[in-house]
Amino acid sequence: LDMKHSFPSLQTDEAREKLTQWNMLPFMKHASFRFDQAFSADQSDAFLMDFFASAAVQQVAPVCVGPGQWGVLGSLGAGAVKYTRLPTTVLRLDFFDRLKEAGIVREGDIAKCFDVQCGEVLVSDRLRKALLDESDEEWELFSEAERKELIFHIMKRLAVGGGMNQYDDSIEPYLKLTKAVYKDMVTVNKSAGGSLQVVSNTFLVESVAGSSSSLYPRRGDHNFCYVVVDPIARQVAEVPVQQRWRRDAQGALLPLSERRGLGHARGASGDHGL
Repeated sequence: LDMKHSFPSLQTDEAREKLTQWNMLPFMKHASFRFDQAFSADQSDAFLMDFFASAAVQQVAPVCVGPGQWGVLGSLGAGAVKYTRLPTTVLRLDFFDRLKEAGIVREGDIAKCFDVQCGEVLVSDRLRKALLDESDEEWELFSEAERKELIFHIMKRLAVGGGMNQYDDSIEPYLKLTKAVYKDMVTVNKSAGGSLQVVSNTFLVESVAGSSSSLYPRRGDHNFCYVVVDPIARQVAEVPVQQRWRRDAQGALLPLSERRGLGHARGASGDHGL
């Protein structure tokens, strides 16, 4: 599908500037695909296998096989795709209001903190600490179920960004792009009772093992891949990003500039509540 028409949230000058600042845009590719058969959530395993095995998908969305090198997955055997289904029950951006209530955001600015190493990421503000540090008391602001929500994933990915991320001091750019990307990714319709509901099916793909290469060249906490299926418009999109890190002579984790990602693009969206 035409990227400009299917994923407008990433086409504005403002969005592209922010994604560059956060070290994401240079490593993103956006693609959307149509399929011609009915989708059944009960057959998600087979659908994802067919999707990643598709020659059309592999051509448009190659995988990273090394610094600056791209390849294809190749053929897939049984059980090659590992994934988790994500909920999409949140329809309003006030889902994140608790960040202000907890003092993580003060008058629009993100509160700072002493530097803390959270896995591969050196954190210096309370937002990223609450997103990444399970030992932090503010981790419990969002329940485990809420952390599985697609909108939470989007916010977290934007806030953490790439290895050479230049963070924003204000929360507004993150919330604004989270809202725009979420509206592009999911389709919302009215139920028979008149309430809004998301009809898209969202999957967090943890790994894909192909005969030629794998989805991620190495394991890491900041690898991610989302596949969003619109069963009504019969459109599907994937959003994988792979991030690499190295250790210096003293063993401290440092980001590499080599990072690869595939953005998401999709077609028509529904009536959104955000």
